[in-house]
Amino acid sequence: MWGRFFRPRRADELALIDADITAFGEELARHVFVPTGQDSDALALADYERALNAYELAKRAFVGDRDRNDAEDVLRALEEGRHALARADARASGRPLPARRTLCFFDPRHGPATTAVRWSPPEGAARLVDVCAADGVRLREGNPPIATGRPPAVARAVPSPRARRTDHPAQGAPVPGQGSHRRPYRIWPSDTPAARRAEGRGDSRFELVRPDASTPVILVVRLLDASGSAELFGHESLLGHEGRRHLLKRGASGRRAVVPLPPDGHETVRLGVGTSGSWRAWLHAPDLVPEIGPQLTSKGSYVFRHSGGPATIRVGQRGGGTLWVGELTDGFDRGERLIAGKGTCAGEGRLNGPALIHVSSSADWHVTLSAS
Repeated sequence: MWGRFFRPRRADELALIDADITAFGEELARHVFVPTGQDSDALALADYERALNAYELAKRAFVGDRDRNDAEDVLRALEEGRHALARADARASGRPLPARRTLCFFDPRHGPATTAVRWSPPEGAARLVDVCAADGVRLREGNPPIATGRPPAVARAVPSPRARRTDHPAQGAPVPGQGSHRRPYRIWPSDTPAARRAEGRGDSRFELVRPDASTPVILVVRLLDASGSAELFGHESLLGHEGRRHLLKRGASGRRAVVPLPPDGHETVRLGVGTSGSWRAWLHAPDLVPEIGPQLTSKGSYVFRHSGGPATIRVGQRGGGTLWVGELTDGFDRGERLIAGKGTCAGEGRLNGPALIHVSSSADWHVTLSAS
């Protein structure tokens, strides 16, 4: 009897979400982009492409959902898409960009977030989360958030750098059960938008459009058939008084840089490449960071994922230059240092659980992970 009572409500909820997806698709279909000849045209097109991708993601994610709880990812995709479309419209009309209205951290069914409060998950560190007005009042009064029938610690306002996508793995990235014989970061993932990737030959300066100025991202630069240099350009407050950061130095043997970029409030990443050969560069989504398995041999900077429990990490470097291995924070700043050295060296550290690991090196290195 109770099952028969609840089924119509769930069906009605899914029907409303389905109608919301359809309405957003119709809104995209009515959208007309008129080039203005301004620099903002490329950014407006990139925002519109983000909106289209979010719409397609919402449609795919909705398949098989049984109730509104299942459709949390759909609601977040629609919110992302509508925000991207609003940005595209603002750019086209010369208006200020709209502020991002994230959904409530604890449950998207609560609606848009209206305030940020400090909250600690069970046995976790305190952090600021965006919550709806009702949850904001409850937390400030020392009460738990509105009960939703599921642990709030699994809800996220934005994709966490530690989350792993399984529906669209990165091209060339390891997949479960295949160990570390694949070679990630050789080419951008197949669904990378055009605004977030570039390739060419010879010297060049160019920009890549961030998915969101307020979220971290990974920059990958590869020199394909010749040595050369690559530099990241930005503001003095971010990159020092020169306003630039060397990613690959001319004359060095390294041909690939994998660089975690914290959010900096800017919508683009500016780069310069100096080489006589071919190159490619792209912004790699944090949720597509590869998991390396028990071991990996590589060269130069790198970012990989550890999804298991406590483990011992051992790293050996052969050659010159400094070595730094450590965890990344959720904002992609350097976190706890695990291993450091210079020249030919080796070290050992401990991981307490899932983490993103950053290897900063210009030489050959080898990583081994073992459960502990």
